[in-house]
Amino acid sequence: MEKNVVVLERQGAKSTFFGASEQSLVHYSSYKRVVGTGILLEMWFRNQNKIEVKKIGGGGFGEIYEGLDLVTKELVALKLESAKQAKQVLKMEVAVLKKLQGKEHVCRFIGCGRNDRFNYVVMQLQGKNLAELRRSQPRGAYSLSTTLRLGLQILKAIESIHEVGFLHRDIKPSNFSMGRLSHNCRSVYMLDFGLARQYVTATGEVRPPRAAAGFRGTVRYASINAHRNKEMGRHDDLWSLFYMLVEFVNGQLPWRKIKDKEQVGLMKEKYDHRLLLKHLPSDFRQFLDHIYALDYHIRPDYTMLSNLFERCMKRRGIKENDPYDWEKHYTDNSATTTVTTSPAVISKPPLAG
Repeated sequence: MEKNVVVLERQGAKSTFFGASEQSLVHYSSYKRVVGTGILLEMWFRNQNKIEVKKIGGGGFGEIYEGLDLVTKELVALKLESAKQAKQVLKMEVAVLKKLQGKEHVCRFIGCGRNDRFNYVVMQLQGKNLAELRRSQPRGAYSLSTTLRLGLQILKAIESIHEVGFLHRDIKPSNFSMGRLSHNCRSVYMLDFGLARQYVTATGEVRPPRAAAGFRGTVRYASINAHRNKEMGRHDDLWSLFYMLVEFVNGQLPWRKIKDKEQVGLMKEKYDHRLLLKHLPSDFRQFLDHIYALDYHIRPDYTMLSNLFERCMKRRGIKENDPYDWEKHYTDNSATTTVTTSPAVISKPPLAG
């Protein structure tokens, strides 16, 4: 067996996982087996007659690779983190992913495992994330039609995670992607549950909030509560959705160029958020008023918010099967002609970071 081949076990069966000698993987040759429930993978990217790892993402926690399930021949995403790093996030990722199985906007869980060097999770591979797709548009923004339809799907995904007792705590465009296959390429998938937190007790009661919780999330989309290091609740995920919607339709947020977390927090506190509604339907004043009225303990009215999206769509004649912006063929700066096929816009899964 060549030195960069690792054997994976799956219920007694064996196959091979071919890895390149990338330093990020701390040399596969240093161990021979990853024991766990992980799927049998073979990295599919070939170069000069050698099978090498195809890395498709990376961040503070670890790496993401694309692989092939040798049993089903399905392309999958493999997330790895070092078992030695102080901050372990894949355990939470697996817990939430398992809880959410069967929900509409959630990747299918395939397997997970660990050894003395790495923890890993294998899941369904998705397509481009919503940040990439927005940046690919001629003016760096989505049309109102695309914004409303994406927003409704994201809202439903957020409701799903809340209903199983968890907060996401890092709602942002790069943590949502479109499906990569013809049957799901118009569906939005929620990704990256590494910062999730269970907000209910074993009996289903809302846990008492901590006095100080520390900052969690991504500065651009974080709620004011998050900037204040307060315990985050369901409404904080919705605040992040609100900021996403504004960026989708405007192409930017007022604090986009500010890197300092404290400065962004102060700007959000002082900013008249009604000004952010300029390119959104007037109905979204109700969305803003609702999330302002919520606190840690109050359950958001997801039905009212969903109806708001649907009402705005109906009033403007927006149909669910209308092409999304990235499905349109652009000849100049106007989207007027043909729809492309889904493979033309599908690539790799996103990574939070």
